[in-house]
Amino acid sequence: MHELEPLCRDVKDKIEQFAKIYEQLKEDYCNLKQKNKDLKEIINKLETKIKMQSEQLVKYKLGDKINDDEKYTDVKLKINELVREIDVCMRLLKE
Repeated sequence: MHELEPLCRDVKDKIEQFAKIYEQLKEDYCNLKQKNKDLKEIINKLETKIKMQSEQLVKYKLGDKINDDEKYTDVKLKINELVREIDVCMRLLKE
């Protein structure tokens, strides 16, 4: 019986360690899940913004309001910037 006491204590200690590790992992999981949700919201906002910018660009083109190359380049640069932001968010989500 005396031989089993140290073994029981070791098992109990290991179970407590695993329980602490489990709780930490569970907390990390919840944090990552929230971060994932936040990043998805950012992506949705950026996608909406890109859609609006694209629609605006189409309106400009249809209305023949983009006559000089400088305005067209500015709009195109803005759209490209938004696309890059979405790409960054998507890469973060995949991590």
